[in-house]
Amino acid sequence: MDNFNGYPVALDASTDTTNPTTSDILADTGAVRGGVYEVRVTVGASAAAKFAVQRRNAGNSATVGDVVVVYCAANASVCHPLKFELEPNERVRVTMAASLTGTGAVTIMAQRCG
Repeated sequence: MDNFNGYPVALDASTDTTNPTTSDILADTGAVRGGVYEVRVTVGASAAAKFAVQRRNAGNSATVGDVVVVYCAANASVCHPLKFELEPNERVRVTMAASLTGTGAVTIMAQRCG
């Protein structure tokens, strides 16, 4: 990942989950300082899968704004570069948007860029 204005890669979360169900949380950045973040979400699955990338409020009690839905073909992975303007203590997380029979894998890398 690039180094924006001297900001290093700040957050990295990943998991492999077998038979995840709808709304299972697969990766979460945790609370971040406010700012603009480049977030790279890499998803993979052993069967076709549907994931939801969510921006969460500071209390982690509600989704803020639109949910970005990403898809992955069977036995493949794909990286989605996204940009979020986050308030202090907000976070980005990835959940399953539909249940999956098989293994799902997610990695989130977030870097402050402004």
